[in-house]
Amino acid sequence: MAANTDDIRASVSKDIAALQQEVSRLQKMISAQGAEAYYEVRGRAGKVYDEALPRAKNAVAQIRAEGVAAADAAREHPTATTTALVLAGAIGFLAGYLLSGSPQPQPRHWWR
Repeated sequence: MAANTDDIRASVSKDIAALQQEVSRLQKMISAQGAEAYYEVRGRAGKVYDEALPRAKNAVAQIRAEGVAAADAAREHPTATTTALVLAGAIGFLAGYLLSGSPQPQPRHWWR
């Protein structure tokens, strides 16, 4: 009986050692695949960045040019600019005033 128990223990120990080796092999394989995926994604991101950079620079240049044009127009027509800003402010004030007069729902508390 003792020999049979020792044989079972030895067999189980061999199986456990084999499983540990298999788990170690799988961990190395997953790690290698993760590193490969990381470098692939990193490369793709670099390509996207390189393609987007000139477009972004062009957009910034256009926005800057539009801002300069708007500032020049405001300098040339100060009365129209002031009128437009006062009108926008008045509309904003009126909208806020009308919204503040509307009935507000009563807050519901979680304990009620």
